[in-house]
Parts: sequence; structure tokens; C-alpha cells
Amino acid sequence: MSSTYVLLANLRAVCCSNTTELRLLRFWEAHNVRKGGMLMSVDMLLLDEQSTLIHGTINLN
Repeated sequence: MSSTYVLLANLRAVCCSNTTELRLLRFWEAHNVRKGGMLMSVDMLLLDEQSTLIHGTINLN
């Protein structure tokens, strides 16, 4: 069984289920120093096979 995937440029912000293959270039955490270093978010730079770059953020909330 062969699985297919979607390039980052072809992803759309709709309710659907897609799979994409990419490379994680950079990964860093944002901490709130005023609240004892509490984690606020995780930021990433992602790259697909056609060199499409996207910035992704996962917020604590």
C-alpha cells in the first residue's frame, strides 16, 4: 500500500486530513521570564522537498 502526501504549498486551511513529508530546520521554545520561565509556545521552521519554507507555532493554550 502506497501512501501519498501533499506539498506545503498545496495545503489549505480547511477541515481535512492530509499528510506531508518535511524537514524540521529549526526548533525553539518561547518562555515567559516574568512567570518563572513558563513555556508559552514552540516555534518551528519546516521545509518540504520543493524548498517551500513555512513557520509553524504551537501555543500553550
